[in-house]
Amino acid sequence: MTTIIINERSQDAKKMIEFLKTQRYVTIIEEKQPTPALKKAIEEERTGKTTEYKSAADLFAKLREKANV
Repeated sequence: MTTIIINERSQDAKKMIEFLKTQRYVTIIEEKQPTPALKKAIEEERTGKTTEYKSAADLFAKLREKANV
């Protein structure tokens, strides 16, 4: 087994992937990578840098309080 990593952002890479899909001896396993923003959010949750609210009303009350509205 051989592993090939293709960055599918370019047109040439997309064409290569489409070509490989037509080959009977190729199996493509697509793995989705989280975006940098999602990685940051996951890390913030793991380290306890998030805030919990009892309800949506509680969240909006805190936001109004911070905005002085």
